[in-house]
Amino acid sequence: MVPDILRSLSPSIRERVMSACASLSFGPGKTVIEENSLDQDLYFLQRGQLLVRALSENGVEVAFRVMEAGDCFGEFAAIDGLPRSASVETITQALLARLPRERFLALMRSEPEFAMAIAEMITRRARAMSAQLYEMATLKLGDRLRLELRRLALGQGYVSGKALIYPAPTHQALAARLATTRESVSRELSRLVHTGLVACGRQRIIITDLARLTGG
Repeated sequence: MVPDILRSLSPSIRERVMSACASLSFGPGKTVIEENSLDQDLYFLQRGQLLVRALSENGVEVAFRVMEAGDCFGEFAAIDGLPRSASVETITQALLARLPRERFLALMRSEPEFAMAIAEMITRRARAMSAQLYEMATLKLGDRLRLELRRLALGQGYVSGKALIYPAPTHQALAARLATTRESVSRELSRLVHTGLVACGRQRIIITDLARLTGG
C-alpha cells in the first residue's frame, strides 16, 4: 500500500523513498516505539492499526491517536533527533516500512517534493492538535464526545435526524480521538445510552436524535 503522504509525489520519488525502507511485521499488542526511547526513524503503516499513547506524570495512560493503514509517524524525532514523546503499539497484526533517519534527512535535502509533503503533514497535524486542545480547554469530556460522535455521523450520512456509525470506533479508539482514557469514554457513552440519545451494538453506534445530541 502506498502511504498517504507519498500519493502526491511523482512515481520516481515514491520509489526512491520506499526503496530506502525496511519492512517490519508485528503481531497484535506489540510495542513498535517506546516513549522516551532514542529511536529516530520514520515509519509508514502499510497494514493494520496502531495506538499512540503516553503516560502522564501520575501514571495514567492517555491514548492520543489510532493510526490506520496509509498513516506515517515518527517525523518529530526523525527531524530533531530528540527522544520519542509517545509510545506506539499494535492493535492488530501490522505491516510497517521503516525509513532510517539518515536516509530520511538525505531525502528531505535532495527532494523538495518530499520535504513539502512532510511539512504539509506536520501542518495538518498541528492544526488538528490546536483544535483538539481548544476543545479540551473549553469543553467537558461529555460534550467533546458528543461532538466527535456528530462528526462521525455526518461523515457517514443520516436520515430524519437518526444516524448509524458503522463500523463504530472502539472505546479505545474514541479515547485516542479525545485524548482521554478508555474508562472515561465508556462512562460517558453509558450516560448517553441511559438518556436514550445513543444505542450501542456490535461494531455500531446508533444516534437516535442527532440534533439533541449536540443541542443543535
